[in-house]
Amino acid sequence: MQRSIEEITAELIRLPRRERLEIARFLLLLDNRSSDSTSVSSEWEQEIRDRVHAVEDGTAVGIDYEKAIKQITNRFA
Repeated sequence: MQRSIEEITAELIRLPRRERLEIARFLLLLDNRSSDSTSVSSEWEQEIRDRVHAVEDGTAVGIDYEKAIKQITNRFA
């Protein structure tokens, strides 16, 4: 049985931040595998590294989960 995007998302949200960032990195690399995206890929790599460091250093600014979901729902409604 195939799981829904909502089920997968709910499972991913429960992962530690570091693991979620690694999954994001993998997905971005997967989407940018073409030879035309070399510079874009390296820029994303740097962005991901910067974000991982910010999370590890405690300097990343986050928002409450419920607030984030509300903003996403409002944006895509």
